[in-house]
Amino acid sequence: MSETRQIARRYFDAWTSGDSETVAGLLAPDFSFVAGDLRIDGREAFLAAGAFPRDATTSMVAEAYEGDVGFQLYDATRGGRTVRVVEQLTVRDGRLAGSVFVTDMAAFMAFTGAGAGAEGGQGGRP
Repeated sequence: MSETRQIARRYFDAWTSGDSETVAGLLAPDFSFVAGDLRIDGREAFLAAGAFPRDATTSMVAEAYEGDVGFQLYDATRGGRTVRVVEQLTVRDGRLAGSVFVTDMAAFMAFTGAGAGAEGGQGGRP
């Protein structure tokens, strides 16, 4: 198993299970997160932005890794909502240096409970 795949899968498993300690250890201090118009720079700022809803379930649909880049396609389900996410992850020096998160952002915000008219719930990334 490549280092990129190993780190990216540990991140996916930790993030979606609410293991913030492991997530923090996997992120580079200068980690950057981009989702549409949203950009978060720095590990601490990213961690402060919220957590993946603990009552959500995720299933990996497909993944690919080459060199220091990984792509993960997964479905996240919470209540009656399912969103599909593609994430491009970059590994540098044994840590995640960046994430480009691609999904229908309005549907994702409703999924996390952060969207207007969404049912209550815990915040989430982004």
